[in-house]
Amino acid sequence: MSEPRVSEVVRQNSEYWEQLAPHRHGEPVEFFLGGGSALTNDELAAVGNLRGRRVLQLACSVGDEALTFAQLGADVTAVDIAPSHLATGRAKAEALGLEVTFVLQDMMTLDPEITGFDVIYISWGGLCWVPTLTEWTRSVAGRLNPGGVLVISEHHPLWEILTVRGDNALSVSGDYFGVARDGYADPLKAPEITRTLGTPDVPHRSFVWSISSIVTAVLTAGLTVRSLQEFPVQEMYPGLGEQAMSIPATYLLTASAAQGVV
Repeated sequence: MSEPRVSEVVRQNSEYWEQLAPHRHGEPVEFFLGGGSALTNDELAAVGNLRGRRVLQLACSVGDEALTFAQLGADVTAVDIAPSHLATGRAKAEALGLEVTFVLQDMMTLDPEITGFDVIYISWGGLCWVPTLTEWTRSVAGRLNPGGVLVISEHHPLWEILTVRGDNALSVSGDYFGVARDGYADPLKAPEITRTLGTPDVPHRSFVWSISSIVTAVLTAGLTVRSLQEFPVQEMYPGLGEQAMSIPATYLLTASAAQGVV
């Protein structure tokens, strides 16, 4: 059987997410009114001072991070392939009195005018929907201003392929080097909302990108890797206990575009 075209994968994934999106609400408005941040301290350090800077969030979901960027004074554009995600984000932005431009776009084929950003950010559960990594990093690099920064804050690919089988017991349920996957051998790797709603009966495909493939794609796009951090998160390996603190669950990569010629 031949592999589906990238456009067909995106179409199927868009339908899949649109079935889940009306049930995903993110943080309530009160969270942001109370000073809550959808960004971790490490992410805030990676993006730096945002006041007056242009930020693009890719695969924004309901836009919680985009709202935090806007609260920090950034000029924010946020894109997603699910209309219901964007509707939720717009409603929250309006309730908070924030200006965020939410755009229905596939992050693989962004409109030419979506460019000129100081920060491009993608967060947990976003990169796994990128079907062609090098094409994506080249597109992203071309939309950064000189000196602009790409920030990838993601589930670690090791977490994506490891499954807890009991106390201090792990098994390999995926292929670290396999890239494409249809469905999830471990249901805990599927979008969290599916644990309540079940998985939509729609073909969909996600991808496990190894750390080496991500770094290589970023470098191939002409960006300079500034930092790569890996973090343990105990609750992401439920049942493993303290041993979960000995293996990575997430990572944070920052890479910068070349400065302009003076």
